Amino acid sequence: MSPSEEDELLNTVLFLINGNYLCALYELYVDARRTNALEKSVAAENTLKSFFADKTRFPPEVFKAVSDAFDSGVSASRVIEAESRAAVAEYELRLLREDLDAQRRDGTDGGGDGSGSNGQGRSTVKAMEDDDAFSNRPDTAIGMDRASTGSRASGSDIDARLDAATYEYLSRRGYKATALSMRDESRTAATLNEKDFMSDKETWGEFGALRRMYERARMTEQTASALEQANSHSEDVENELIRARARLEELEHTSTSAIESEATMSAALTRAQDELSALRGSSTVWEKRAVHAESEVSRLLSELRTEKGDWSSTENGAPRTTIEENETLDACVSFIGKIAPKIAPAARIELLPMISRACERAAGDKDRASRAARLFFDLYASPSDSQRDAIAIAIAGVGERVGMKAFEAIFTQSCLDVKEMATLSSEARVLALDVVVKIGTSSWFTSTSLVTDWFRFAAVDPNDEMRTACARAAERFVLATSPDETSMETIDTLFIALVRDESDDVSEVARLTLAPAVARCYLRSNPQHFMQLARKVLEQARDALRSGWTGEGHDRVFLGWLSPEDGDRHRWCATSMMKTFESFCPSISDALGASKPSSVEDDVSVALSKDIPDSWTLAKWCVNDASDMITEVISSTARDVVGQESVRECICTAVAAWCGVLGPAATRRTFLGKLNDACGVSHDQRSAVLPILLAGVVPYTPSGDTVLGDYLKRLIRQTESAAADEIIDATRLLAAFERHTSSLIGALKECSYPIADNTPNVRVITARLVAATSEILHLEQVLADVYPMLNALRSDPDEGVRAEAALALAAVACAHYETFEPTMQTMRQLEALVSDPSANVRVACVQALARGAEVPGTSFSASAAGAISAISNLPAVEPALALALFDAARLMLGTDGDLFPHLAPALESLLNAEALDQARRAQAETMLRDGGWSAASSSIASSNANVANVRAQKPTGVVSGTFGRLKSRLSRNPSAAR
Repeated sequence: MSPSEEDELLNTVLFLINGNYLCALYELYVDARRTNALEKSVAAENTLKSFFADKTRFPPEVFKAVSDAFDSGVSASRVIEAESRAAVAEYELRLLREDLDAQRRDGTDGGGDGSGSNGQGRSTVKAMEDDDAFSNRPDTAIGMDRASTGSRASGSDIDARLDAATYEYLSRRGYKATALSMRDESRTAATLNEKDFMSDKETWGEFGALRRMYERARMTEQTASALEQANSHSEDVENELIRARARLEELEHTSTSAIESEATMSAALTRAQDELSALRGSSTVWEKRAVHAESEVSRLLSELRTEKGDWSSTENGAPRTTIEENETLDACVSFIGKIAPKIAPAARIELLPMISRACERAAGDKDRASRAARLFFDLYASPSDSQRDAIAIAIAGVGERVGMKAFEAIFTQSCLDVKEMATLSSEARVLALDVVVKIGTSSWFTSTSLVTDWFRFAAVDPNDEMRTACARAAERFVLATSPDETSMETIDTLFIALVRDESDDVSEVARLTLAPAVARCYLRSNPQHFMQLARKVLEQARDALRSGWTGEGHDRVFLGWLSPEDGDRHRWCATSMMKTFESFCPSISDALGASKPSSVEDDVSVALSKDIPDSWTLAKWCVNDASDMITEVISSTARDVVGQESVRECICTAVAAWCGVLGPAATRRTFLGKLNDACGVSHDQRSAVLPILLAGVVPYTPSGDTVLGDYLKRLIRQTESAAADEIIDATRLLAAFERHTSSLIGALKECSYPIADNTPNVRVITARLVAATSEILHLEQVLADVYPMLNALRSDPDEGVRAEAALALAAVACAHYETFEPTMQTMRQLEALVSDPSANVRVACVQALARGAEVPGTSFSASAAGAISAISNLPAVEPALALALFDAARLMLGTDGDLFPHLAPALESLLNAEALDQARRAQAETMLRDGGWSAASSSIASSNANVANVRAQKPTGVVSGTFGRLKSRLSRNPSAAR
């Protein structure tokens, strides 16, 4: 009895598993699922699933690697193509076999040799018999194979027969992919004949022919593919040849056109040379005639002068008497002076050509020329920028036409004389300065001393507008010319004076306009001179700040200045110089890129962090000398002064700009190391360097924001609470820059949670940092980030952290007293802390409320007064809390007497509870008596009814609403009050 299909499938699965034919087993699994054979054999399905689900045999990472590198769709398509080719080969083999049988029958029936198609068939048969792929083997060979079959069936040939039987089953069931895979994996495949895998009805030659046909089909396919590639390459070569021929024809056409154009141009040039020769001949004739005519005119004028008296001639030869010409000039100057005020200012521009002509005609007569030149400055009382430009252009045109010597006689020795500067109005002085700069940039003007003298006097002019115009005029002069060494010295002095000017407007214009112009001009023409100028700027900033320090090394201490005015002057100098250096930075960055040697392949920012060649002097100066000078300036930074612009913010902004010049890599490699070394000199110097190091340098290194956050967390966790002042000072400056706010807040948040890395000391310092930075942060950031951090600190398990959180809450409310929302959130969280079991925390809450004295007349001050009154009315107030309440009431009454109605009930409650010593009790009675508190005059030791009357007089509204729930909460929890 033959086994069922289900048992055959299961037996085949087990055989493949035992034989370790994994690929064939997987192909069988796929083919059986595709043909739904697994639905009929549950045992085979379970066996396959359990085998392939074994993770020890098939690790998931191996499957993932294989799945990433294996394309199942491509493999499936290849299998289908192979099966198709095998089917075609099998079909063709069957056709050939039928043809062969037919030919053999024809040959047997007809006998002998035939002609025509029969002859052709016999030749085809002969050819096929000669080919071992189609011929049948001799009977003797077949007999020998059959005889050898029996011998192979025993011993080691059992595996081959089992493989053959399995292959026969897989082929019979239609699992062709599995049969091929099993054939490839069989260990005895190399020793098997094709007939071992076939049924008894099939012959070895038939299956051998199929295999040969399959191999030939595969080779034909490869040959066709190679032929196709060769054809494609041939077509590409032919196309390239066609394009080359077309390009050659185009070049030949262009060459022909160029030759024809050359011939045409040669002919035209020959004609032009002939015409030029003819013109030279005629010009010689006309030149002789002109000389003769000029001599004749001179002779006639001489005769006329002899006969008629004194005559003169202008440049165009029109004869005029000197007296008549002078009278005409005087009339013209007088007319312009009278008519100019009577016409519209916009129309006066039309008088400039007339005034210019009068100045030119009056050249040689100093007085008359001076009067004509004065018309330029009298034309407008307050000329606009465009009008000043028009006048300057007109005067420059006069100088270009009359020459340098005549111009000095007309203008330089009269209206443009520096000695006459004091007699001019401020508007006229500005106009004269613009004229001097305009003629100073002209090619015909050779007296640079006039320009430098005007700059020198304009820089010390008492009028702010004149000094501002001097800065703008110097900018135009520097950009339009290339000053020599002497002019550079004058411009340097002028530049330093203007950027340090006491007027904010003058200093700002000089820094924004003149400083970039000087930097661009010097870096282009004389880089060494610019390095000297930049060093002067940094030295002046350093010396101004260093005047407040004393000592050297570890003994270096900041003592401050002799007077507040002296300190203001030095801070202003340092601020101006560092802002000026900041204006230099863009020009330095551009010059670095322009001067980079060709041997340096990296970008400027990368090259500065590596070894710099000696030929790149500007880069060496930036990395070494300039960075050292900036480090000295930072090391001498003065402390902030409340109410004034922070000098450290200006220095920090300039340092950030300098980091942009160096680039992140060079900043980390050189500049950051210099500042780290400066931090270790002394405590005061570390306090000066650390804020700028955090805000101006660390964020501009690679991954600067992340480094800044890590640096802050490390500083907070390594600092003792007693030495936290320098960290607090540094974070206050850091909070002033919105770019660093997210890093700062993120670091504070991570340090505010009670985790292993955050000791109680770390959380106390974090609370102080939150209080300090809240003064700088915007209200939106305070509400969104600061109060959630304080809420977490308020719930901290350590009582010292909770006490510090109470003080920080009050600091936030005092810093943002303008709006009510911070006050409301602060009072709400302090209300929760008042009921804290720790007496120290409750005392800290009262001390926090006492900070309302710092902002008298605000909602926080009134709310704090009401809260103090409510707390004092609690039963069983401990002595430490009573002393804190009394000190808070006294402090707040000292700053705001209007709070007496709010605080008087608190004083009376303290007196009634007898919680004060004799001295404080006397002070409380005095304060009540001076304030005219009616309840205190009747009975100090009042009853409960009197206390109720006092409470009834408390103001309503915000105070009672905020702390109305205080008594009921503490009455329900008496232990909290104790």
